[in-house]
Amino acid sequence: MKILVIDDEKNIGEVIKLLFEKENYEVETAQTGREGIEKIKNDFFDVIISDIKLPDTSGMEILKMAKEIHPEIPIIMITAYASTSTAIEAMKLGAEDYITKPFDIEELRIIVRRAYEKKKLEIENKKLQKLIEEKYSFENIIGKSKQMREIFLLIDKIAPIDSTVLITGESGTGKDLIAKAIHFRSLRKEGPFVAINCASIPENLLESELFGYKRGAFTGAVTSKAGLFQEANKGTLFLDEIGELPQGLQAKLLRVIQDKKIRPLGGTQEREVDVRIIAATNHDLEKMVKDGNFREDLFYRLNVINIDIPPLRKRKEDIPILVNHFIEKMNKKLGKNIKGASSELLEVFFIYDWPGNVRELENIVERLMILEEEEILTIKHLPNKYKNTKEIKDVPPPSEFEDFDLNKYLDEIAKKTISLSLEKTKGNKKEAAKLLGISYRSFRYYYNKLFK
Repeated sequence: MKILVIDDEKNIGEVIKLLFEKENYEVETAQTGREGIEKIKNDFFDVIISDIKLPDTSGMEILKMAKEIHPEIPIIMITAYASTSTAIEAMKLGAEDYITKPFDIEELRIIVRRAYEKKKLEIENKKLQKLIEEKYSFENIIGKSKQMREIFLLIDKIAPIDSTVLITGESGTGKDLIAKAIHFRSLRKEGPFVAINCASIPENLLESELFGYKRGAFTGAVTSKAGLFQEANKGTLFLDEIGELPQGLQAKLLRVIQDKKIRPLGGTQEREVDVRIIAATNHDLEKMVKDGNFREDLFYRLNVINIDIPPLRKRKEDIPILVNHFIEKMNKKLGKNIKGASSELLEVFFIYDWPGNVRELENIVERLMILEEEEILTIKHLPNKYKNTKEIKDVPPPSEFEDFDLNKYLDEIAKKTISLSLEKTKGNKKEAAKLLGISYRSFRYYYNKLFK
């Protein structure tokens, strides 16, 4: 940390210099405003400490000038008891804090350290947010894990073609975001993106929603209505929860995919439609085919290209950037200014299994932000089901973004988890792999990486 002290009383500058140099910080001093301004113009400081009253200019002018050159630098003002109102005015202009003469050295040390840590956290979060936007953001899908990077590459390959796509994955993994990413990177991006949840509409209404109807087709059909296939013409139709599609409609959907034609309810003529179909499900469609609950021919028509989204518990390295993404998003939504998440909260998030996946993580971050009164999210308002998550002992928590190596941290968690699984299975590696929900080959890879 590099500190600049601007004070016309030489002994004050020397005392502050001595204090922080003992902690291995670099400190420069200036006895006039002009000298201080020159140093600010020609160098970069992590913290500036300035007296409000100087012989040649005011600390307020230094404050204004410093904020113009380096807006992010925290500035602490020194004032006499008689001018605290001026110090408060300085804070309105952007000063980080103020301290009154005569001041306690320990108090100053705490104020400077707090200002520096806050600045570091803000800069780290800005860097992380920029990293998310530039490197890890993909049409609002956030992830840097190997699995997600492979999905991003696959989307880029398949987006320009018109083949049907089947997106699989647990609830809350973001299947709708994947569907939108495919559409908006395709040649159909200027056309409509129309989505329907097949589980949310009663069976007797679903057919008319999809294919439309003619006036008089049924009681209440006082006018003709276009269906979603017609609305999606020249674009993409996203059929979410395709596993809930009734078997009668499965046959009709198959014909539309094959013939590119639809017939509205009550109609006598078929209409051509130019629609790309993307379907999604959290069911095992292959098992449903075997059980006779889903048409085999439709399954193969839909499953030309499959994108399987991993659950959050299998890509926990994405949690920190997801948390920061949601904090930025909720700051705008809630009008708050949360700076980040505490190391203790991130540790709980790493251990928890996330049955609700990314959607659950977003919801809990929103809850914490609504209730949090400080600038950092903590476990204070976390529901007990998260706090009661079984702890992985002897794994050090990450520090507040200071010298934090995420890969090393995750390796420590993985090593401890593998050790616990081997203890439970009495050293049987194949059983340990099953216990962890990974292949034996993957288990051997991690074991050799972490223990040899």
